[in-house]
Amino acid sequence: MRKTLLAFTALAFMAWGCSPADDREPVSPPVEIPAGTDVRPAWSAPNYDLYADWMNIEVLLQDTLARYASAQDLLCATIHNEVRGVASAQLIDGQWLFSLTVGSNDAHLMVTLSYYCDRLHRIFTIDWIPFNASLAPTGTGGLYKPPFVQ
Repeated sequence: MRKTLLAFTALAFMAWGCSPADDREPVSPPVEIPAGTDVRPAWSAPNYDLYADWMNIEVLLQDTLARYASAQDLLCATIHNEVRGVASAQLIDGQWLFSLTVGSNDAHLMVTLSYYCDRLHRIFTIDWIPFNASLAPTGTGGLYKPPFVQ
């Protein structure tokens, strides 16, 4: 009887030690992004009548920056340092979204994105994609969620 009780106790201890909670991957702490000194940029939307083609796309803010986002944030698209589109942040279904229209007369020119984070007082800039008027407005991946912070 004593051996049976000891075996049962050992079996219960082993089963408890192999719980599914131990199979989870460790959670990394959120990346801390230091505040900067950038002032809110005076980006203004271009006159889209000057452009033959438009690229309409919904850009999601990457997860690393989402916790710092606010309705005062801005997204700017430039081609050759000329503003070709500006969008304000919108919180939709728990995600920060920018509905961006980019104008161009030349296909395949590189579009640069600049994101102004009001809470951090920082501007993050990346070379994004070549201009493509036939691009789908929504989707997944780095195209629609650009990696401003690596």
